[in-house]
Amino acid sequence: MNDRISSAGLELANVLVTSPPLQQSWDAVLDQMQKLPPAADPNQKMALDINETKHSNTAIISFLTSPVTLHDQQTMVSSLTLKNADFSLFEFLCGKNIPSFSVNELAINFFKLNLKNLDIWRKKLVEMLESSKSSRIVITGHSFGGAVATLFTLWLLQSLDLLKAKRLLCITFGSPLIGDEQLRQCVLEFSTWSSCFLNVASINDPVPKVFLTSQGSGYKPFGTFLLCSSSGGSCIEDADAILQLLVETSSQCVQNPVPNSGTQLFDYGKILNDLKTKALSRDVFELVEEDRVPLKAGIKTQLAAILGVLSSQSLQQQQPNIEFESLVKKMVAHERKLAVQKTMVYSSFLKLNENKKYMANMEWYKKESKDMEIGYYDRYRNKRYRSDVIAEEFTKKLSIYWHDTVTEAESKPQKEGATMRIRFLYGGTNYRRMIEPLHIAEYYKEGGKNYKEKRPRHFVLLEQWFDEEEKKKKEKREREERENPQPRSASKSNSKATSVATSLNDDSCFWVHVEEALILCNELARNPDGRQKLIEFERYVLDTLKNFAVTPDIFLPQSSFMQWWNKYKDIVGSSYSSELTDVMRRRTYRNYADGVSVLAGL
Repeated sequence: MNDRISSAGLELANVLVTSPPLQQSWDAVLDQMQKLPPAADPNQKMALDINETKHSNTAIISFLTSPVTLHDQQTMVSSLTLKNADFSLFEFLCGKNIPSFSVNELAINFFKLNLKNLDIWRKKLVEMLESSKSSRIVITGHSFGGAVATLFTLWLLQSLDLLKAKRLLCITFGSPLIGDEQLRQCVLEFSTWSSCFLNVASINDPVPKVFLTSQGSGYKPFGTFLLCSSSGGSCIEDADAILQLLVETSSQCVQNPVPNSGTQLFDYGKILNDLKTKALSRDVFELVEEDRVPLKAGIKTQLAAILGVLSSQSLQQQQPNIEFESLVKKMVAHERKLAVQKTMVYSSFLKLNENKKYMANMEWYKKESKDMEIGYYDRYRNKRYRSDVIAEEFTKKLSIYWHDTVTEAESKPQKEGATMRIRFLYGGTNYRRMIEPLHIAEYYKEGGKNYKEKRPRHFVLLEQWFDEEEKKKKEKREREERENPQPRSASKSNSKATSVATSLNDDSCFWVHVEEALILCNELARNPDGRQKLIEFERYVLDTLKNFAVTPDIFLPQSSFMQWWNKYKDIVGSSYSSELTDVMRRRTYRNYADGVSVLAGL
């Protein structure tokens, strides 16, 4: 990996400290503090005050808790324990890969005791954020109010339709860490959520470190941290580096003179003003010769800004409690990991384009098969040509891609997984309808039976997700028709009928029914229920034909369906009559490809 990867932490910090939302958030917190009574009501030990401050294009929602003594509140409680206690509010964060996590018990107790008020605010903000005329919303909080604001923001994000809502931002000042590594991983499973959190933490403020010991106590940060002092600051996203800096700068914390206040009065206003001044008059940082590797130099410059040191040579001398060698290694590794992830995103984009080409080739294969009067299902089943082997390679590559994509979506927490599924559902449905018949052809060629019992899971899920989405669309359509009834046109064209010749079977398992019907014809003497099942198959086929849900390929002379018909008509004899047998005997399906109903000639 190239050592010329740059780190933009200093630049981002300079942008943030000169941006209105950061200063507006602190001003809102400070104004809220000044308005509250100086003495806490002993009956309001777990009080939570929420306030709204409006600006021209931004609404700041600030959280402030009653003073708490945090040093005795290190206990974390697992999400499983919360579920057992009938408080599964944050269960939505869990997924298949991460079924549980732990959060600070005191933060959860604040939620339990103030849930009614929090829910009122949640509903109000959802309405504001999803409104087309809404302002930008910033959730903020100081000290333990920041911890509650963080949990509230997670709950709010889960409630939003992110396709409609404006971007949400949570800015905390001096907030303690609230959860473990599993919670961090859960948040990262949501592709955009982590970037919604900005945590401003001074190395001189004891509250962000209050739950930490030299081993970290199991707590882990998430989101972006603006680590700072009055001398400078930098933005860091590397959780391990943030944790190490918080732990190893504990000795520099300022002790608060207010007893039992939970250090609620640490002033970030002065720090923000100092940082803003420094951002406008950039200080020069002196590098020694060994630091001239760009990536390491950038990282040491960030650390120097956070700690207020003017030379890389002086870092260890002025901060003897910090293991700079291990810290720099962590940060270098993190930057390189980010570079690899960017490469992987680009690689995923290339794979998507490759799979579009594979699908285009399979469309050509299907068309060519029709011209050969066999249909692509039976052609693939027989595999007599070199082009069939090439089609098999395309099928394998497409199956690997979609298997991995579906597995990833299934492992995501429910909301993120649903969002991901909607993005790829159209492509996934086309893949399922085009490629699953070829899996079926392979399965029955090798002597298989009862395919659905062994059906690959990614096909099952793709069909399930498609059906769920179609059900939602139908309900929405029916609701709109009830609210705004329109006269139905009797001459309304059937789009499925007009496109049936170029479409795919709606039921990707259509050929399973055909293969099982063929097996029944061959085993009828040994299967007392076989005749009834064949009648049920008749009804199934007729239903798909009525709805133009199956392609005209099934009527090609060499198709498996026509093989079934040739066997079945001998079994039932000329005296047997049903709608489907009448269609087949009179060949009213001849104009089916032109969108004419098979029942038209009966």
